[in-house]
Amino acid sequence: MGSQSRYKKLFSNTIIFAIGSFSSKILVLFLVPIYTNALTTSELGIADLLQQISNWLVPIVSLTVSEAITRFGLDKAYNKKSVFTIGTILNSLGLIVLLVIMAITLIFGHKSASGDTTIDKIVFDNGIILYLYVFMASLKQVFAYFIRAIEKVKLYATVGILTTFFTLLFTVLLLLGFKIGVKGYLLAIILSDFLAIIYMFFAAKLWRYFSFKSFDKPVAKQMLAYCVPLIPTQIMWLITNTSSSLIVTVFLSDSANGILSAAYKIPNIISTVYTIFALAWNMSAVLEKDGDEQEKFYENVFECNQSVMYILSAVILVFLHFITNIWIGADFRESVMYAPILIYATIFTCFVTFMGTIYAVHKKSVRSLVTALISGGVNIIINLSLVKVIGIYSAAVAALVSYLTVFIIRSIDCRRYQPFNLHIKKLLLNCGILAFMCVLNYTVNSFAIISYTLLGICMVIIIALNIKSLMKVVRIMIPKKILDKIPLINKL
Repeated sequence: MGSQSRYKKLFSNTIIFAIGSFSSKILVLFLVPIYTNALTTSELGIADLLQQISNWLVPIVSLTVSEAITRFGLDKAYNKKSVFTIGTILNSLGLIVLLVIMAITLIFGHKSASGDTTIDKIVFDNGIILYLYVFMASLKQVFAYFIRAIEKVKLYATVGILTTFFTLLFTVLLLLGFKIGVKGYLLAIILSDFLAIIYMFFAAKLWRYFSFKSFDKPVAKQMLAYCVPLIPTQIMWLITNTSSSLIVTVFLSDSANGILSAAYKIPNIISTVYTIFALAWNMSAVLEKDGDEQEKFYENVFECNQSVMYILSAVILVFLHFITNIWIGADFRESVMYAPILIYATIFTCFVTFMGTIYAVHKKSVRSLVTALISGGVNIIINLSLVKVIGIYSAAVAALVSYLTVFIIRSIDCRRYQPFNLHIKKLLLNCGILAFMCVLNYTVNSFAIISYTLLGICMVIIIALNIKSLMKVVRIMIPKKILDKIPLINKL
């Protein structure tokens, strides 16, 4: 594929994924005030904890086979029917094993004798909901990742829109209408995932890709060799992302975890924007793995990715207090104190994920595991060391240090397989300005006029530093007919 056409395909897929994901991002805007007003800080903390535990179980149960489905399904060397059959069977076996384990646990287990809300009591009381969540989440993941693998990106986007609609509908009904509380929070997601699974099955005619006769043992071994090391990898990333929730719940309180959960809502805007791009980027990286000028391709894409992350982060940091006061419920406003550090950490989260694509393309899942282990270890050590000293701040600091550490390691290691220019000076300058903006956010209440003036100046500088590199890639990706009608882009 030609140099320009690969950029245009990446741009086209990004736009399609953005359309499909846009509704779910708008959904977040509606759900956050619902969650933070319909639930108490304790209930939101419990709901978040249950969701995090479910997210831990999904990669174990599914053997992270969905990752193999994407990697092998996009590769023209493998039969797509065989890939889907293997992935579905492996995921089903994992769900059966989990069902047996949870049934035994629920039959012979017992509730905590104390009246306190302990983690084991929370899990025991919500065992059936947990299983249904994992069942739907893992099956939806298998179907959705295969749809990407057969390049039905428009269908993938449509699924995102439908899932969004039904999640919002069920959340309103269960939390505001029936006032079910914590179980309603999770049940809304379960029901929307179930409808998404049914839709994908018929819309993509997935039964045509499944046949026991297509179970190819050599291919199954290759897929397992690729995805099994990703099980601890994903778990370690989950530990990095969610160990804070567990530690804060255990050493502080579930209410404190509710505040932490709210603090992540605004940084999640940045990560979800990157996720839209990442869906298209992962496809392009695999499909174009044998193309020409790979080094320049990676350099331009990473530079554009950097620019978007810096500008978006700067804008959010300027309006952080305003967004929190409008968007977050009154009981959760304290979360604004932890959000600046989490926003800064999220930038490196996105960069780490970008580097991880290189491991996926070159099937270096073991190296992905090693770096994930480092991240999880750093995160847990910092959390446990500081939680009693600085409280919820320990979670934010641990996230920042762990992701920054892994970014440094991966930026060195990954480029052994795919060399490209990181533009270190640009990275350091932008990160330095954004760090200063984070500090300024802690002075807003005392020196509002000065703080907001400096924040605005910093945002303008960030935009000025990044707009040219952003437009360079935009000019490559957008068709010339459209560019000619937008002279401003050509001037930048």
